[in-house]
Amino acid sequence: MKRKAQRKIAVLMTALLFVVLVLPVFAADVYVKAGAKGKGTSPKDPYGELWKAVAKANRGDVIHVAAGTYNGKGGSGHFVVTVPYLTLAGGYNADFSSRDPFKNLTILERSKKYKGDWTGLPEGIIAGGEKEDHQGLIVDGLVLNCETRNHYKNDVVAMKAPTYPGKAFQARSPNIKIRNCIIMNPVGEGVYISWQGTENEISNCLIINTMYAALECRSSQPGSVVTIKNNTIAFGWFYPTKGGSFGVFVGSQGQLILENNIIAFMQTEGEEAGIGVINGFGNEDLVMKNNLFFACNGAFYKYMDSNKQNLVVYTNDGLDELNDEDFAEDFMLSESGDNREGDPGIKPDTAFATKFANFVGSEPGKLNMDAMNQWRQSMGLPLQADKGSARKNFGFAYPVKAVIPNLISTVDGVGAKADVNFEEYTSAGEAEKPADYEEVEVTDFKKGGKYEKGNDGRAVIFKAGMGDKKTVYELPNAGKNDYLCFMLLKPGEDTYTRENIYGYILKGSEAEDAWNKLFKKRDNYNKKGGVVIKGLAYDFPNRNYPYPVGVVITEVEKP
Repeated sequence: MKRKAQRKIAVLMTALLFVVLVLPVFAADVYVKAGAKGKGTSPKDPYGELWKAVAKANRGDVIHVAAGTYNGKGGSGHFVVTVPYLTLAGGYNADFSSRDPFKNLTILERSKKYKGDWTGLPEGIIAGGEKEDHQGLIVDGLVLNCETRNHYKNDVVAMKAPTYPGKAFQARSPNIKIRNCIIMNPVGEGVYISWQGTENEISNCLIINTMYAALECRSSQPGSVVTIKNNTIAFGWFYPTKGGSFGVFVGSQGQLILENNIIAFMQTEGEEAGIGVINGFGNEDLVMKNNLFFACNGAFYKYMDSNKQNLVVYTNDGLDELNDEDFAEDFMLSESGDNREGDPGIKPDTAFATKFANFVGSEPGKLNMDAMNQWRQSMGLPLQADKGSARKNFGFAYPVKAVIPNLISTVDGVGAKADVNFEEYTSAGEAEKPADYEEVEVTDFKKGGKYEKGNDGRAVIFKAGMGDKKTVYELPNAGKNDYLCFMLLKPGEDTYTRENIYGYILKGSEAEDAWNKLFKKRDNYNKKGGVVIKGLAYDFPNRNYPYPVGVVITEVEKP
């Protein structure tokens, strides 16, 4: 498959550009190739394990990952992101000279030989740290395959141990982007994110063979915006005791923009659910444009209207009404148009399609039987599915090898495509550190001291005790969204002193990592006069502090 010319984009986000006015950002490009023995510093010296690159990552790093299978630390199949503005870019060939995620499959999955238990593991194969800032995360070109963490017997998935239930992807920080990924086979949701911020995106992904909801957006926060475009969402199962299946579950808050997606083969249980898009909370900010639905056994769209009525759209006439912009708000939509039913133009694995189609017999009235039978005929399946028995062939895995090209749609303008411009990512690179740091003392910044004012990025080095975390954000370009604030104590003082200045550490930076490691033994260091701080000193606009100066910390070292 030929690729169009790739375009380079800078990974540095707007917020990062803002803080670089204060602090040089030391981001790096890191390389990973399965089985290698290097340190990740270049394409010729890659790490052999992805989890090592993620564990050592700093703010703004770009991790380039070559084709192969990556099992995570101890074979657990989990990769936890704990720094902001990290990019995970898969799909590279062996020498990192080109990137094509749908040709060079970069697979993240649990080892088949995994012997550990569940203690402390997140649900997601990729997971944002629960207490760590992972805003601005970009995941592009990875295969998240949950098959190896599930237990199957006679084509039935076990819903309890040793199966590991849960999401394939989970996050809880603002502005998450998922691009060109294959997310498949979870006993649970495909993607579950507490959406925050206005720059969230899921695009050109295949979300395959999920349970309950492929994209779970119920936890979206007020003011959030999520653009979900050009994805193929197919083969959804109900989750026993929980319900489903749903292609997209819309929350009560925030805005989802659904454009150019294929949503197909949503299965039912007891004639319940099997819904393409569910807006059961009546979110009136939903946008639905140019989405193609097929074989959503319950309905294309379910919504609660302004009168608290739960209604469904399950016929072509219903879609025609939904597409009428003059009546969009009656369907709890802010914008609509060109949504339709039709053959999705995919050719799933025949063995899988046969078992899936025969699980539950189709019910005339809820499905377009002519369209369904045309699809069955094109797949070589019987024209009418046999009435399935309960749990027969339930939840079996879709094979990774049959995703590409089988599930790439031949319908123009909708669904995930393989022949697209795959972005090449580069980090901001290492900024130059100050050549010289002036030796000072904490008391130099006190009122009446040598440097109580006139600081505009003065490069300084001094010893200070490690104090407590605080919320004093007086520097305009070092706000709480991007920085941590700590007391830097006059040597010999305890944590209750007022003889301190405030230090600011960029979240996810090498300085934060060094501070955290030394902080574990801060009592020992403080007794010896503290640790060595290097940083850039700035005057507080508010001059009412005993020490009206803040230091943006660039390095923290042992004394």
